[in-house]
Amino acid sequence: MLRLVNLEEIQSLLLRIPDLVNLQDQRDYRFEQNVKEWLSKCEKVLENNRLPAAGNVAALRALLISAERGVIPTEVEFHGPSNRRKIRESVAAYVLRQTGSLISEVINKDKERIAEAQRIGRQLIALAKAKGLIHEFPSGANHTQMLKAIWGTLASDPDVLPGTVNVEGLVGPDDALIILDRTIAADMGR
Repeated sequence: MLRLVNLEEIQSLLLRIPDLVNLQDQRDYRFEQNVKEWLSKCEKVLENNRLPAAGNVAALRALLISAERGVIPTEVEFHGPSNRRKIRESVAAYVLRQTGSLISEVINKDKERIAEAQRIGRQLIALAKAKGLIHEFPSGANHTQMLKAIWGTLASDPDVLPGTVNVEGLVGPDDALIILDRTIAADMGR
């Protein structure tokens, strides 16, 4: 189960794919190298989060390295004449697509789980606002303490308690506070 901050770190890697595709579109000579560096970052982040997909990404990076050394992978087909650059660029594009799909699949359940917690969190804030349970916005040096106090107030109200239990069950107590903070900021116009 990924924490919210870890999921967002992985999602930020996926958000780099359009920049890499732009390099390919511009026929930038750095495309393959940037893809290889991106793959290394993906491996590291997945490894740090103890996700076995890090091995799959390493294998895809190995495919790119092999292409740099002149090996044409069976997974990549060519139409028309090929040269070393075309081979490397095609393999880099293939590896980029495969890695993006792999990572998206790996984090999909966590994205859904966190999205559900955020949806419930938004409902909690709406209910708390209607009941007058939130009196001030968290701010300043005691921001975290204020969030904990608000969460405690929500958890002590019998109408809101089931929602707080659901959110904590989905994401844990630390991420529940992050969701609370973000929801207050977004929905209550901090």
